[in-house]
Amino acid sequence: MDAVRSVATDDLRVIMCLAFDHRAPASQVTEFRNRLIGCEEVVSCCDLQGAFDFMIELALPDLKAYNTKLETLKADLAALVARYETNFVCNRLVRVSRANADRAVWVTCKNGLKRIESSFVDKVKADGDYMCVHAGGHCWMIHLTMNEILAELGSDQFVRLHRSTIVRSTFIDRLIHEGHLWTARLNDGCDERIARSHVAEVMNKVRRKAPAAIPSN
Repeated sequence: MDAVRSVATDDLRVIMCLAFDHRAPASQVTEFRNRLIGCEEVVSCCDLQGAFDFMIELALPDLKAYNTKLETLKADLAALVARYETNFVCNRLVRVSRANADRAVWVTCKNGLKRIESSFVDKVKADGDYMCVHAGGHCWMIHLTMNEILAELGSDQFVRLHRSTIVRSTFIDRLIHEGHLWTARLNDGCDERIARSHVAEVMNKVRRKAPAAIPSN
């Protein structure tokens, strides 16, 4: 059975829902939408159906940074958006399986250590004797070997692409085959080479996570 946990973040998380003005030129709406997706502060986004058309989640250091960001969007919001609503995330609840409930890594932060749930970790990249743990647009350095951190995170959720990179399997957007080489395109837009020795493992892990196909009539 799954468990639901409350997870706090160090930054300010903002959810903004947008309803585009149907009178606005479609090309300008598309351009604005793509700019939002490309913003470094945006950690996730969704196309919507219903009262709103688009939703973004921003990670910002504080309210001042939010107001500064909003100021840069005012012209586009006035010209292209009929209505928008903003909410600040005060408590994040995450569903994790019981088997992975205790999976996490501890990283150094201001005034001590911070626990990062494995379900929040996107990827880990080797940097000399340290590992760079990437989660929600942030990065922390940790002094562990790749095998040690993979054991901490759990090999059921993560897969090794090559000797210096592991990723959460659900963080892989697509697999690209060019010539004799395979590449994993991640949800952050980065491309990571897959070592030949790990191609079969990556394929099996991605296929297990993929939804079952719906048969056609």
